[in-house]
Amino acid sequence: MLLALGVLLLPRFAMAWSGAGHQVIAAEAYRELSPEFKAQVIEVLKAHPDYRKWQSAYHANASFDVFAYAFMRSSAWLNDIRRTGNKYDHPNWHFIDYPLRPPGFGLEPGPKPEDDVLFGVAQCEKALSDTNADPELRAASLSYLIHLVGDMHQPLHCASLFTDAYPNGDRGGNDFYVMPGQGGVHSNLVWDYSVKSGPSLVAQRGVRLHSIWDGLLGTSANPCMQWNYATEIDAKYSRASLPELATHRTPKEWSLESRELAIEKAYLRGELKGATDQAHAPSLPADYTKQAKQVAEKQAALAGYRLADEIKQYLKCAGAVPLLPANTFTAAQTPIPKKIGAAETRNYYDETMVVAGKVVQVSVRPTITMLDIDKPYPNSPFTAVIFPENVGEFGALQKLKNQSVEISGTITEFRGKPEIILESSNQVKMVGGN
Repeated sequence: MLLALGVLLLPRFAMAWSGAGHQVIAAEAYRELSPEFKAQVIEVLKAHPDYRKWQSAYHANASFDVFAYAFMRSSAWLNDIRRTGNKYDHPNWHFIDYPLRPPGFGLEPGPKPEDDVLFGVAQCEKALSDTNADPELRAASLSYLIHLVGDMHQPLHCASLFTDAYPNGDRGGNDFYVMPGQGGVHSNLVWDYSVKSGPSLVAQRGVRLHSIWDGLLGTSANPCMQWNYATEIDAKYSRASLPELATHRTPKEWSLESRELAIEKAYLRGELKGATDQAHAPSLPADYTKQAKQVAEKQAALAGYRLADEIKQYLKCAGAVPLLPANTFTAAQTPIPKKIGAAETRNYYDETMVVAGKVVQVSVRPTITMLDIDKPYPNSPFTAVIFPENVGEFGALQKLKNQSVEISGTITEFRGKPEIILESSNQVKMVGGN
């Protein structure tokens, strides 16, 4: 709960779309690039300070190669360096606060034209067009461009509501609290929206409107899920189905497009009820989150296509760049290990594995029993879960505490972390040692 509260106290726009959401958009864009442009993109990214880290984190699979993975990971780098003192951190580049004043919503310029998302995109375009610029700067600028194009397609990154309750603006919904409750969502303290299963119950408290929109494209830590979700969005929204691609061709037009969506879909033309604190947050309308998710997916499609077009227009390389090798991974060529450590489990979602580790915490609750491996909650890299109907199969579970074990089963994901659901005592083997 304390960690969850910390999420809500993060600085303005610390999350943007979730990291997973940014990677969904990046995956869409990457697939739009020709082999020639993919090679140029990776040639530039190789100078990125985190490129080697991304390479080492890649787990081979048949869906996408290490280069696509690095491109996706680069999209979330700005969130990683936010407020860390990194020389490339530009906190105000993530948004543009067009003032929204109901009921007329007259168009007003953003208040910081030399320190907002439009300025940031222009700086990225400039660096990527200059083949003589510092290679690390070009790599960082590419990472920024991937991120910022996604940012400006989140409607609440292009608006700040001004009313009597918010005389200085609501900071893009960060000071506008709502209670999802009956609106089809029950996650109030932590916005826990997976790509497939949607939001889930954590606690009954108000949540920032901005965080709701941030989570609409998911929070999964599994890149395979993000890649597949991008495929679904592309199938739903082809280029031909999006006339906005022809009518809104500049970053400023994209930001104004998002501003209009903030008015119409986020704030419901000023009719959406909110509060300035968690305790008094009113419930959202019943269909609000369903409609918001539809908006988010269409915006993600637009962002993916536009990002690909931006790269094609502005990315320049000095001389020819060799094409990237094909992804030749097959299960036969690169066998998946049968036994892994708890820290590796996030790389093997949907695989049936044996996970070795030490049970450091046994939590028995009326609705669930959890075995935290290697580290106690909430820092455990992996958890074994037992539901009430199967608890009787395992006897005295507390005897497992501080024991080295091997847990077998299919690794699944819950709230961005790996777990195995245990149904039989045969899935747990004590291997001795403390």
